[in-house]
Amino acid sequence: MRILFYLPVITPWWFSNIVVGTIRTLAAEHEVHIMVPPLWQGTGISRNEAPHIEALPHVHWHLLNGPGHPQLRIDASGEDDLIKFVETIAPDLTLCRSADMKTPARFPGTVRYMMEGGAPPFQLGNQEMALKTQLFDHGFIPAMDPDVAEALDRAAQELWDDMRARLTIHPRDEFLRDARLDRGRAGGQRDISQRIIGMPLEYEHPENFFGQHHSFASNADMIHTVARDLPDHSTLLVTHHPLTERHGDVSEVNAAIMQHGGRVKLLSRSNRDTLHGIAARDATLSMAKHCDAMVVGNSKSWSICAALGTPVVRLSSAPTADWANVYDNVPELMRDLDGGCAKVADRAFAKRWFGYHILNAVFDPIALDLRAHDVIARVSNPVDPSRWAEAMARYRALNPPIAPSNHPAQEPTYA
Repeated sequence: MRILFYLPVITPWWFSNIVVGTIRTLAAEHEVHIMVPPLWQGTGISRNEAPHIEALPHVHWHLLNGPGHPQLRIDASGEDDLIKFVETIAPDLTLCRSADMKTPARFPGTVRYMMEGGAPPFQLGNQEMALKTQLFDHGFIPAMDPDVAEALDRAAQELWDDMRARLTIHPRDEFLRDARLDRGRAGGQRDISQRIIGMPLEYEHPENFFGQHHSFASNADMIHTVARDLPDHSTLLVTHHPLTERHGDVSEVNAAIMQHGGRVKLLSRSNRDTLHGIAARDATLSMAKHCDAMVVGNSKSWSICAALGTPVVRLSSAPTADWANVYDNVPELMRDLDGGCAKVADRAFAKRWFGYHILNAVFDPIALDLRAHDVIARVSNPVDPSRWAEAMARYRALNPPIAPSNHPAQEPTYA
């Protein structure tokens, strides 16, 4: 096969720690071409990546260093010379790290997007990757024969039981108190009419060109819009994306929170450490477990809601599978919450999707035993029982048996 890696928004870390392994694997058996721009706003490659290039002399490297290379990160679909060059390569398969779907749509052959493989609350490797047909299409399951679906459901149940065993469900009032959200009445009774709506924020940083698909101009704009849609008997609780906390600027978000006079609160690193158990390690997971509902954009946190049976609004132009039962606006969600009829994900399909994703879709691109067929087959044959045992072993290596907990696992409540 002739395989093209089109990498306009690759970061040096992604290149060195994830994609080079996939390039090396595929180039061992196929003709491989790489199209990548020079480093700009944290994306592209520089001299620091030269050792990787020198170690792969049989790969065809094409540095896209023309004066218009910054536009590659946003929309290069009008660059006919670029399209003609790809046509001369004539790839059978293009693997993209691109925030622009218009340009790859003009490429010949099959196109897939290399995306993070995480599916919280399940713990997967930081480097695991999934090949997607488009950006941020959440929850879709390929068609499969009934006997394969039944076998997948059985395998998925083992994963589901393991996830449940690892989640310690602490009393909600403990979370509200420790997150400083308890609105108790006199006499110690909490006002049950108060709604806690969680919202994990998107990664905001100049290197994140995927933000162009966010439905809002910024996280601060998302906070203002959602807060205006919430009735007075609710509090919006937000969490920063961990990479924004680590590398970005959170001042605009913090200022937006302050403008809403206590109706918007931040579950931050400073008070996250006071929470119990798993909440101390993952603020968004803890928030999803204990809030009344969540609002997400393109965040992977939608899958936490699917696993825990939490109602969710998804504010995005990207599609979500029907089984997830997401809302597309906040007022409708609030009406259903108040009426006691809020929709949640279908549990059976949630289990099946996690089983499909973990056992079929994701792979470790730097695994020593990875072969070219292992990558290509995830495009040509997305559901294959022959890969389940290896995938389950990889999951078990990352999630060894745990000691019994003092808090018994509880099945999330579903409609």
